[in-house]
Amino acid sequence: MASDDGLDSARFGRLLLLIGFVTTVSLLTSARILPNDLFSVAVVAIGSIALVTAITGFLIAAGATYDDQVAGSGR
Repeated sequence: MASDDGLDSARFGRLLLLIGFVTTVSLLTSARILPNDLFSVAVVAIGSIALVTAITGFLIAAGATYDDQVAGSGR
């Protein structure tokens, strides 16, 4: 399902939308429940997890595009 000109942007876009939604809900829930000192730690932890997940999603989308291109070239 990769586009002909590069990265599978639809897959990557859906993943970024999902990461953004989960991160937002997690931060809003943490802000409401946790005290200020612990909330600061939660922001860093949740942000780090979101960043690593986005990087992993990019690598998966790039790998899927590469696999499609190799399969299309007949190698």
